[in-house]
Order: sequence, then C-alpha cells, then structure tokens
Amino acid sequence: MSYWQGNGKAAGYSREVEAALNAVRAAESALLATMQAAYPKDSVVRVVHYRGQFFGTVLGHDTTGTRICVRNNHTGKTSKWWAAHVEVLNLAQHEEST
Repeated sequence: MSYWQGNGKAAGYSREVEAALNAVRAAESALLATMQAAYPKDSVVRVVHYRGQFFGTVLGHDTTGTRICVRNNHTGKTSKWWAAHVEVLNLAQHEEST
C-alpha cells in the first residue's frame, strides 16, 4: 500500500508519478546488480584515463552515473571512475603488465 493512498493524504498526487518512481528504483537496483557482477569487489582493474593508466582494486559501486570506486594500488588514493574507463583484469594479466 502506498503512502499516498487514502482520502486527504496527498491531494493531486499522480499514480503515474508513483509508478514512474517505482520503475526508476527498480532500474537503479538492476543497474547496481549488473555493476556488481561486471566489476566485483576486490577485483584487480586497470583504469585508463586521459593522463595515462593505473592499476587498482574495486572497493564499491555508485549507481549515480555508473561509477566504480577504485583504490589506486600504487598511491592508495580512492576515487570514482566511469565504468567505461575501468577494465577488470585477471591476475595473470596484471602480473604481465607490472
């Protein structure tokens, strides 16, 4: 049951708006699940950006803009990177490149 249901609860409230909000929340949940599957926590990754690249470890996920939270393995600095800049590596690929 919606918070908005019932007489005098929310005058002029639109059920279409409520349905759209529910759809957004479901999409965000699906996005987070997909990001967690594609970029698992503690995965070794390579981040490629306009100044170069670095290797790091996935710490978490941010569904606002599909960003991956990565700790730089060299500096220890943590930052969020767009998923398009983050490549998951297997351990053998990481060892070959270092």
